[in-house]
Amino acid sequence: MSTNVTADAPEWFRTAVASEPEHSSITVHGARIAYRCWGEPGAPGLILVHGGAAHSGWWDHIAPRYAQDRRVVALDLSGHGDSDWRDTYRLGTWADEVTAVAAAAEATTEAVLVGHSLGGLVGIRTSIAHPDLAEQLVLVDSRILDAAMLDEIQRNQPEEGIPRGSKHYPSLEAALERFRLVPDHASLDFAREYVARQSVVRDDDGWRWKFDRGFADELTDLPSRPPNDCRLSVIHGEHGVVTPAMIDTVTTGLDEPARVVELVGAGHHIPLEQPLELMDVIDDVLRA
Repeated sequence: MSTNVTADAPEWFRTAVASEPEHSSITVHGARIAYRCWGEPGAPGLILVHGGAAHSGWWDHIAPRYAQDRRVVALDLSGHGDSDWRDTYRLGTWADEVTAVAAAAEATTEAVLVGHSLGGLVGIRTSIAHPDLAEQLVLVDSRILDAAMLDEIQRNQPEEGIPRGSKHYPSLEAALERFRLVPDHASLDFAREYVARQSVVRDDDGWRWKFDRGFADELTDLPSRPPNDCRLSVIHGEHGVVTPAMIDTVTTGLDEPARVVELVGAGHHIPLEQPLELMDVIDDVLRA
C-alpha cells in the first residue's frame, strides 16, 4: 500500500492506488519525459493528460479502473512531475510528447485522450497536430485560453510555486503545508494529500515543488477549438473555470454533436473533487 495514502481514504481509493503502474521514460525533442502505464500493451488506449503545475500522479486513483480493458498511460508533461524542464514551452511540443509517449507505451489503438485543465488544451493541440492518434477527446474543465488569461494564470500561481527552482523548504512537512489548489475549491482531503506528496522533490537545498513556474510564460500556440471531425466530450464543474461561451467555442460546428456534462457542485479540480463522478462520465464515453 502506498505510504502516500492517509488513514481516512476510502477502500476504493486505497485499492486503486495500490495498483502500481509501470514507470518509464522516453526522450522527446531533447527532454526526458516520464510516464506511467497500466493494463496490457496494445489494448485500446486511454491517454490521461494532467493540468498545469500538476503531474501524472493525479490519475493514480482513476487509471486502474480501466486497466482490465485498456492500455492506460499518464505522462508528466515537460516542466512537470519527473520530466525534464525546457527553456520555453509550447502546446505543440507537449502534443508531440503525448503522441510519442502513447506510441512508446503501445496505447494508440482506438485511443481516447482525456485532458484536465491545461491538459485539455494539449489535447486539442494534439487533435490538430496528430489527428490519427485519438478517436475521442475529453476535456475536463479546460479553459479556452488567450493571452490575458495566461497572464492571470501566472498572477494566481501561489508564491510557493517554484520560479525556476529557487524556492525551497526545510522539510517535507513544511512544503506540504504550503500546497494549494489554484483556483481553490473544496476537494477530497485524502486525494489532495496523495497528489501533494508526489508534487515535491528533495535536492541539495531542501524540498521544492516539481513544476517549472515558467511553464506558461511564453505559450503562444493556443488552439481555439478542435477540428470539426473531432468526437468531443466536455466535462465541467458547476463552479469551475469553464464558461458557456467557452463551451460554444469548442463545440459549435462539429460534425458530430459534442457530449457536454456539468458536474453539480464541482469546481475546477474535478479529479480531486469528484473522481467517482468523473469516472462515471468517462465510462459513458468509452461505451459510446
